[in-house]
Order: sequence, then C-alpha cells, then structure tokens
Amino acid sequence: MTTRRGRRGIWQRGTGICLSLLAAPAALAQAPAVAPPLDRFGGFRPVKLQATGFFRVQKIEERWWLATPDGHPFFSVGVNGIRMNGTATRGGKRHYLDTCKQIYGTREKWAAAQVTRCREWGVNTVGCWSDWQALRRDLPYTVALRVGGQDWLKGNWTDIFSDQFRLFVQQQVRKVALPLKDDPHLLGYWLANEMKWGPDHRGGHLFDQFLKLPATAPAKVALVSFLRQRYGTLARLREKLALKADSWDALLTLDVLPGTTAEAMATRLAWAGTVADRFFAVTGEELRKVDPNHLNLGVRFISQLTPPAVLRAAAKHVDVMSINFYDVGPWRHILRGFSPDHLSIDGFLAEHYRVCGKPILVSEWGYRAADVGLPNSWPPIYPTLPDQKTRAARYQAYARQVIDKPWLVGHHWFQWVDQPPEGRFDGENNNFGLVNERDQPYEAVTAAMRALRREVYRVLQPPPK
Repeated sequence: MTTRRGRRGIWQRGTGICLSLLAAPAALAQAPAVAPPLDRFGGFRPVKLQATGFFRVQKIEERWWLATPDGHPFFSVGVNGIRMNGTATRGGKRHYLDTCKQIYGTREKWAAAQVTRCREWGVNTVGCWSDWQALRRDLPYTVALRVGGQDWLKGNWTDIFSDQFRLFVQQQVRKVALPLKDDPHLLGYWLANEMKWGPDHRGGHLFDQFLKLPATAPAKVALVSFLRQRYGTLARLREKLALKADSWDALLTLDVLPGTTAEAMATRLAWAGTVADRFFAVTGEELRKVDPNHLNLGVRFISQLTPPAVLRAAAKHVDVMSINFYDVGPWRHILRGFSPDHLSIDGFLAEHYRVCGKPILVSEWGYRAADVGLPNSWPPIYPTLPDQKTRAARYQAYARQVIDKPWLVGHHWFQWVDQPPEGRFDGENNNFGLVNERDQPYEAVTAAMRALRREVYRVLQPPPK
C-alpha cells in the first residue's frame, strides 16, 4: 500500500491513477455525493495526460486507463442497445418504439432525453447495438463493424483465408469507418460479437468445421499447410494422428479427423489459434488502413469460452480486449467444460489478462429480476434475482470489482430497455433493461449507477493533507 506521502507524490507528478489509489469498496461507499470535474468527453479533468485528439489507452504505474482526446483519464461506463427501436419480438412488434413515439414524437427528442438520462445516471459511453448516429454529438460512442463473417446463432465460419473475405472486410470498413475517422467522440470499433472459437453451445472445434470444406477452398489449403508445418513429415503426421494419407495433397480430401487422443485435441486447439491469427490480421490491417485514429476494440469474446491461443493472436492486433462477462452462477463450470482449453474467469478475468497483456473492457454484463413480470426464461444460465433492490446491489458489487482491477478500463451494461415478454428473435425475454418498455426507469438501479459514477473518479483525487 502506498503511503499518504507517496500517494501525494504520484498526484503531483500528474498521474494520480495507479493501483495504490484505488480504495476498497467499504471506503468507496463513503464517497461524497459531489459530481467530479469532467472534461467534455467525461474524462477526469484534474489529471492531465497527453492529448492526441482521439481516444487511446495508457498504462500508468500498474493501471490501465482510457484517455480522452483532450488528455484526461476515462473509465468507460456504457450501456448496450440505447435505441428508440428497442427490441423487436419474433413477430416484429416493437413495444418500446410505440411508447417512445407517444412520449417523444421524434427520434431527435428521444435522443436528447436519453442523453440527459445518461448524464444523470453516470453513463458516459454509447455501447454496442445502439443508435450511435443519434447520440454521437453528445456522448462518446462505439460502432459495430460486423466483419466477423460468421453466423452468430450457429457459429458457422466463412472462408476467412479467401481473397473474398479480405474484400468483404475492405468494403465494410470503408463503408462504416471512413466517414468516422476524424470524429473525436468515437471511442472505437467492435469487429464482431461472440464469435465461435472452440467447442461451445453451437458445436465442436473449428478444425472439424474447416476440414469439411471442399479441397479447393483456401481455408482447406491453409489447414493442410498448418498440418504440414506442425508435423513436418507425413510419417510423423500418420504416427501422431493415425491418418493414412499417402501425400499432403491427399489430405485435401480428408473430412474427418479420427480419434479423440490428446494429440488430436492439441491439434484442434492449435488450429483455432491459426484461424485467429488470420482473422485478426486481416481485420486489423484493413481497419488501420482506413482509420488509424480510433481504437480496435476486438470481437466481444464470451468470457467462459475463450481459448488462450485465440486471445494471444488477438492481442497482436487489437488495442483493447473486449469480453462479455456475465455472472452465470453454477453454469460457469458447464460452459468451461466444453473444452479444457477455455480460460478461467476467476479473479475477474485475471487469467485473460495474464495471457493477452492488453487492457480489457467488459463489453457486456447485466442482471435480471423477477419482480416486474417478465418471463426471464431464456437463456436459463443467468441468475434471476428477487427484486430491483437486489439487482441494484448486484450492480454496485459487480461494478466495484471492475473498478478495483487495474487491467479493466470500463464496463458496458446490457441493456437500455427490457426485452419483450414474447421473446426476441432467439427467445430472450429478460428484465435486463434500465427502463421498461413503457420507458419507466428502474430507479433503484439507476440510483446505484449514479452513486458509483462519483466513486469511480474519487480514486483520482489527491489524498487529504
């Protein structure tokens, strides 16, 4: 623990933001209800860093921070899905949109009201799946590039080794990022969301999926090249994987890898790293060509389903590692059980940080409660709390854990408005919102957010003399 004298010295050097300044939750709970002095982007104004005109990351002492374009520390408190359209039911109904039309009339008036709410509640970032176009002039925002080339529900990959994939990425980046490259309010880009990297609820290993491609597919050729590099000779390949191929070219017609040996498993896991290398290299290169100014926020990994080889590959190309990290209770062991290679989530993603070494943004999390009449039945893995008071307490407990970890630079709650009781396209029907579909805030939760926002920036203030 840094002494009072040492802490004052850190502050006087203009950093004031190392891990030793982070108060324990009990101390934070005593924070005075005074709004911190913020710059126009929401950064903590009394601490001055280098101003580059765009958001960036900086490690000071032992702690990572985002930095605003004006050069001040920034902790990103975001919300996903801030949009007037709300969430459509499977049948296409939009209850929240109908409500907002009656209350606000226009998208512009709705947006102005939500900006006011964000500032009151301590939300300083427009998270994924939001109407950033309507909010971009008033709040830092994020943008989904959607360059994953993957079926989110089924986890089926496109051939990312093909020239067509690079062309697709180029076109999408130019379409989305080129008009935004000079906007200081843009925090950064999400490449994709919850991609399949290993065995999960959508099926098995990427190796087996790519193995079924036609012999002429670039990804199949890349897979055979991977095997050749991994094993060197056909004799060693046949010995280790029990394959009877007479030539390397013969492997192009292979569609099943026999056996479940440790070596076969290791080969499957290693291939995931090769796929990740290709994906993050192509998407990172093409994004940097068009927009070198803004942060590459990665692909919003599922925390319990992340292989280390994939994380290491991503770290070579992204600026911030974004990870969707829900409390799933006893289901955490079931999810991790899909593969022995999946990283532990213990210590609030400590293992993820050890592997990647990049600042981490919790890009999606949330809690639901049973007292508002929503089914909360799908997916079953999330805990259903008894009421909004408990939900507010869980919000604060979770968010304080994020504040306390020096590798975490923010958290984004899922989501702005509740899901419809009939269920959205995939059946989700949860009380994840800060407001209900009648646009009424859950005041216990928003009050908890307001209080914690003040506590976040209290850690940057100098110790008393």
